[in-house]
Amino acid sequence: MNQSVESNGRRKTGSSLSRRELLLALAGTGAAWAAAPRGTGLLAAEAADETPRYGGVLTQDTFADPPHFDLHQSETIAALLTLAPCYNRLVQYDPLEPLNIVPDLAERWEISKDEKLYTFYLRRDVKFHHGKAFGAEDVKASWDRLINPPKGVFGVRKLTFDAVSGIETPDSYTVRFVLKRPMGSLLPNIAQGWNVIFPKDVLDAKGDMKKDVVGTGPFRMKQYVRGVSLEVEKYAGYHVKGRPYLDGVKTFIIPDLNTAVNAYIAGQLLLHEATNESQAEQARQQVGSRGVIARLTQMSNVTMEMNAARKPWGDVRIRQAASMAIDRREAMQVMTDGAGEPSGMMLPKGQWALPAEELRKMPGYAADKVAERAQARKLLAEAGFPSGFKAAMTARRGQQFEAAAIFLKDQLGQVGIDLNIQILETAAFYERLSKRDFEVMGGSYSTAVDDPDAIFGQNYLCTAGRNYSGMCVEEVEKLFVQQSQIRDPKARLPAVHQLQRVALQNVMKAVMGFRVTWYLYSGALRNYRPHYSRYLAESREQVWLAQR
Repeated sequence: MNQSVESNGRRKTGSSLSRRELLLALAGTGAAWAAAPRGTGLLAAEAADETPRYGGVLTQDTFADPPHFDLHQSETIAALLTLAPCYNRLVQYDPLEPLNIVPDLAERWEISKDEKLYTFYLRRDVKFHHGKAFGAEDVKASWDRLINPPKGVFGVRKLTFDAVSGIETPDSYTVRFVLKRPMGSLLPNIAQGWNVIFPKDVLDAKGDMKKDVVGTGPFRMKQYVRGVSLEVEKYAGYHVKGRPYLDGVKTFIIPDLNTAVNAYIAGQLLLHEATNESQAEQARQQVGSRGVIARLTQMSNVTMEMNAARKPWGDVRIRQAASMAIDRREAMQVMTDGAGEPSGMMLPKGQWALPAEELRKMPGYAADKVAERAQARKLLAEAGFPSGFKAAMTARRGQQFEAAAIFLKDQLGQVGIDLNIQILETAAFYERLSKRDFEVMGGSYSTAVDDPDAIFGQNYLCTAGRNYSGMCVEEVEKLFVQQSQIRDPKARLPAVHQLQRVALQNVMKAVMGFRVTWYLYSGALRNYRPHYSRYLAESREQVWLAQR
């Protein structure tokens, strides 16, 4: 029988976590709330019987300007955080119970018995910000673009949806996803924040959305001042009755981390994501019970990319040597202020993570760093570089990115690889990145969900949008398809582990660990829950501000 989801987002079959269960789960993963004893999962700042209040502007920050406004072609939180309130997706993660997938522009959906056909039934009362009625043609235009990007469109996430063979529209308010094979992670990946619905008429007229912000979301673009802020305002025609509560959301562009945390302490920012523990502790001491602090390991992986199309990085021995040079624990100390978690490709302690004893056998993860670096120098000599070599490293401007580049220069220098660092502004950095115009790059990759389809489909397949190394490993391609078709997590796990082993042995990216983020927010902020993924792209429609 078909699986069906009702308009309230609850599956007729299966179970979901309650709010209490979710809070307990968050507490178990390291969430700590300043308004309550540290280590508990209680949100003491909120009263269960509070009535939502209308008005006010949520102030938050990001570290850089968005390179452009086209979320389909974007991969930086600087774009997603600022623009997500302007858009909707077919389905979304419930912002208050983020383990649940609920309707967004789709009222409900059905999954065929063979799991190769997903049918979405759309809302009929939705209008885009420019006045056009929303319908199936907009969904098809957006998803055709995501799955099969036209010439000139950078398809970052297209291979995440490699199993989708086409999009059908039997009528104006019905959309079908036709799959080549079952894909158990389809709904979680559709719910990623990047996969927004654009209006077909604007796409047809403009070709992209790099300069236009036209969505169906609870807020619409108000003003953008480059280098200063991006502000969105309440959309009066929003289709959810009574939403949003806020008058707007204003995101300040603050590259300096100390400036940002001081703005939060002063009350100028109501929400700030701190990337190191010292700043979070500083805020806790000065803000006290007026604020809330949550510590969560993020779906943000710290990496070093090596362009296989540039000599000598196409030689696996060179990439292995470079990976072996990096002390993962020291990397987390330096690059994440001691709060990151060394890991392989999947979320540490997550269900897909390679066991620690196996990870230690991979290039770069050995417990004895002295011995591993000695092995790295032997590999360089075997590859024809007994005295090492010089190379260029590209890094993004920003305190945390520049610190990462300096650290990697020091680490690789210990085995004879001498990196010359070039710092670029965010837009120029991503332009070079998309063209693979670099030798070595220190950076990170992030996804909205801890799922192999998302991580490998976006980062490791031959033509993946974020496979910046240009690596193409036939066995990885085969294992990806194999594991993607297995619905049962226990049966899927061995294939996922083997997929990681092959990718790590080939050093498709030198992965170091996952970042930790401290969410600092005002006690006046209501209906807000931090999540392990920054990329679920909350629209902020449910958020409201209590009287301060």
